[in-house]
Amino acid sequence: MKAPYARLRSSTEVLCFSVLEALPAWVVSDAESVRREVADWARMTPEERWQLAALCARDAMWAVHASGRAEQILALVDPLPESTRIALARLRKEEGWGEEP
Repeated sequence: MKAPYARLRSSTEVLCFSVLEALPAWVVSDAESVRREVADWARMTPEERWQLAALCARDAMWAVHASGRAEQILALVDPLPESTRIALARLRKEEGWGEEP
């Protein structure tokens, strides 16, 4: 086996590596594609990500109000699954926060 194959664990990985090796340079694996897509986000500071989240929330609220159904939309509340309610009660108890409201 050639050196690049040395790190591969199975014949399927060797086959996939061979196929990717034969493809044009612009074709990349799914993992590499995701890495490239999130690279800018991964380099952001928490403050920068928070600023983008705030802008997104502002735009969402604009859309809610522009719909003409803001009151109806904002009144919607998804109920918590029972498993989440149980987990929250356990965490509150562990932290001494008392009973669930």
